[in-house]
Amino acid sequence: MAGRGRAAASTPRLALRPLRATDLPAVLAIQRAAYGDGYQESAAVLARKLALAPQACWLAHRGDDALGYVFAHPWDGGGAPPLHVALAALPAGADRGFVHDLAVSPAARGLGVAAALFGRVRDWSRAAGHRRLRLVALGDAVPFWTRQGFSALPAELPAAYGDGACLMERVLLERQD
Repeated sequence: MAGRGRAAASTPRLALRPLRATDLPAVLAIQRAAYGDGYQESAAVLARKLALAPQACWLAHRGDDALGYVFAHPWDGGGAPPLHVALAALPAGADRGFVHDLAVSPAARGLGVAAALFGRVRDWSRAAGHRRLRLVALGDAVPFWTRQGFSALPAELPAAYGDGACLMERVLLERQD
């Protein structure tokens, strides 16, 4: 029994840190493992999101092993940004945050990685003064996002999001007039 305790104590803990451009190869590997080829965005598209909003992108890791990531950025009230397209700029005066992509390595599922990454994005968005947080959930992720307080919005999404994708939003800050 004591031997197992020592081994567990030496296992690095889950940690979050700001995402860096040098993390993009690991991000692309997690993205492919999590989604397959259908939703694979290029390193250039993701690098642009990171360059525009580095304060809203994080990597979950355990020691040197990347476990998951999140890309988020400010957004305005209009729909969802297109997939596979680099954003030219972020909207001025954005009133909400947008979770562009949150993915967890299949080997790390069940470790609380997604909830930890979402918590970091939620805190960033609140601190930025956003009233709401928006995302597009793929069909199998809708239950997770519903548990995080998101509700579906009626919306026509770009075809690249695929069948069953759902625009969702969550209130962060109640309006105080």
